[in-house]
Amino acid sequence: MPGRRSARSARSTSAPSTVRCSVFRPGAGSPAAPGPPDPSVESRTNMKPFHPGIAVVTGAGSGIGRGTAKALAAVGAEVVVADINLDTAQDAAEEIRRLGGLAAAYRLDVADTAALEEFGKQVRSDYGVPDVVVNNAGILVGGPFLDVPPADLRRIIDINLMAMIHGCRIFGAQMVERGRGGHLVNVASMAAFAAAPYTAPYSISKYAVKHFSECLRAELASHRIGVTAVCPGLIATNLSATARMSAVLDEQQSSTTRKTMLKGQALLGMHPDKAGRIIVRAIRRNVAVEPIRLEARISYPLARWFPGPVRAMMTAVAKPDIHTAIGEYGFLDRVDRLADRVPFRTGKGVDNPDNPVTQIEAAR
Repeated sequence: MPGRRSARSARSTSAPSTVRCSVFRPGAGSPAAPGPPDPSVESRTNMKPFHPGIAVVTGAGSGIGRGTAKALAAVGAEVVVADINLDTAQDAAEEIRRLGGLAAAYRLDVADTAALEEFGKQVRSDYGVPDVVVNNAGILVGGPFLDVPPADLRRIIDINLMAMIHGCRIFGAQMVERGRGGHLVNVASMAAFAAAPYTAPYSISKYAVKHFSECLRAELASHRIGVTAVCPGLIATNLSATARMSAVLDEQQSSTTRKTMLKGQALLGMHPDKAGRIIVRAIRRNVAVEPIRLEARISYPLARWFPGPVRAMMTAVAKPDIHTAIGEYGFLDRVDRLADRVPFRTGKGVDNPDNPVTQIEAAR
């Protein structure tokens, strides 16, 4: 076993021999995969034992993806850690191995459909058909919708929506062909049901992910494949570092805004490891939609039961001209000075924004 773990950890893009994959069926016990399950996870639920054999997590180098990969490894899964940044993917895989689990790192740009197709083939060749697939990578685009550059719109739809669709298509087809069930998870956002102004590109991508997941859930139920849409609130991740706000802010202003948002996520957000454990619990229970954090759990029923008042509130928020609001009174300069006074909260899954802040390609 140590030998196999060492060999797997060294792989990034080569395609070695096929590895056995344990059977997984949503809502039922499954054969145990290598690595002892975390008894604390099972003791907190009334579910039957849950031991998926192979799990694939995209965007797993940091944030929710990393937390979910660790949580899946804790219940016995052998985790394929995929990320556009191979260094962070390897770091996440190494952390899982230090904790006693099995993991291997792969570089993957989920916006590249051809690369995603090849990745699906390689996973099947290396490990067999995965039992759990978590589609997680995402970026943030904001600003007045009419001013957002078309390139930014294409990029966010490619990563936040189409990557989820193709991930489900590729791995869902493998699960159907195998005929033993499985589970697909798509990480959306509370933005899927909390329609706020100046977030249209991000919100429409996340709403589409949620609705797609619910459609696919009904379609794949007869194949014993569960589908869960995860809709988190504020989580301590690097999502803000992906933000594109060129419709409103210049690059210096954008950097200031990203730094402030990252500090806020680290200070107030839920730790991504906890979010990952909640996601694994949702998989165990075969939950259709899983809001994470209080604000998500409140906004979900509010948007469904009181859509009129919610729309009226969002309309009122959008009335002030955002360009004027930003330009007046040195607003961003004040925000920047305030952010500099706020200490960065370490150990929360967010890169320190007091270091030079650069825009990254994908994180969640």
